[in-house]
Amino acid sequence: NDDDVSISTIGLTEGNTYYISVAPYSASRAGSFTLCLSDVKDYDYYEAAEDVTSLLGNCSANEAYTTIGATADKDKASCWVISGNQINRWFKFVAPTTGFVQSTIKIDGSEGTQRNTNTAIWDSNGTTEIACNSYTSSADNVIVGSDGLTPGNTYYISVAPYSSSSDGTFTLC
Repeated sequence: NDDDVSISTIGLTEGNTYYISVAPYSASRAGSFTLCLSDVKDYDYYEAAEDVTSLLGNCSANEAYTTIGATADKDKASCWVISGNQINRWFKFVAPTTGFVQSTIKIDGSEGTQRNTNTAIWDSNGTTEIACNSYTSSADNVIVGSDGLTPGNTYYISVAPYSSSSDGTFTLC
């Protein structure tokens, strides 16, 4: 078919040799392809989470972010409803002096195409869950917040759809 396929990995050792193997589903699907490689991490990974501290009190541009092409990274939050392999995106922020942050993932109308959204706030290690929320219906905006964050500390937000068939764009507030 005409689908792009992507794989990614982190933690490779510099200087070591690694191999990539590509094979069609069957001989009848054999053909040419283009192979693209990148050494730049993006917000698909906790380690390269996009800093959204500047969004405190504001929203990103409509449909600024996407889970299309996302891969699984770290654990899913305890309240998430996920089918199959988890795919997610990562953001980070520095807690304000109030110690309160509320994150809204907007997916309705011009704000995004993603459906069945899950989101969580994590401590600085990306594995200690602070708060989470999951969709009630497929087109819900999903809000998660936490009071009592330590001002000046860095926290993380992850966003994941129910499955790759629900992936799409979203606005982050």
